[in-house]
Amino acid sequence: MKKAAILILALLLTLFLQACEKPATAYTVEKDGKTFQVDSEAGTLSDGTHTYTYTFSGDSESYVIDIYYPNCSSFHWTKNGMLGYGSQSGDYNEELYISGEILCEVIATKAPTPANPGKFWAVVILLGIGIFNAAAPQASWYLSYGWRFKNAEPSDLALNIGRTLGILAIIAGGFMIFL
Repeated sequence: MKKAAILILALLLTLFLQACEKPATAYTVEKDGKTFQVDSEAGTLSDGTHTYTYTFSGDSESYVIDIYYPNCSSFHWTKNGMLGYGSQSGDYNEELYISGEILCEVIATKAPTPANPGKFWAVVILLGIGIFNAAAPQASWYLSYGWRFKNAEPSDLALNIGRTLGILAIIAGGFMIFL
């Protein structure tokens, strides 16, 4: 029983550590037949000919992007859900450089997904119930059914089913971490 609990805790620790990997900051994106190199940490975007600097704040659903061109002109884009609007500086010229709309699409391809606090609590609850059922199936049975009867004892089948369902809850919680 202790070995199973230790094994489950080691598995959970491994899953949590893997979920904390830092994503790559430099990547390439293909758009309209061009290859763009993006370095999100440095805030630069290159089309192979020109290098643009940018700032990004928000997530994939709602964000603000400011792009600064080599000639010091700028392009600003704000997206909120399905709506988006933008503006540019007076010296912005789409004929000299790639348009701001295309550069915004390139930058937004790797935007982080919005936080989902409901998912966090669902994972915590699944893992908590799963660990409790797997580590202490008799206590789990007593809290579910045993308190209703005097001098009742769970069958081996009931304990095994409780433990199995606990392990399945742990697995489901572990998969939810990566979704």
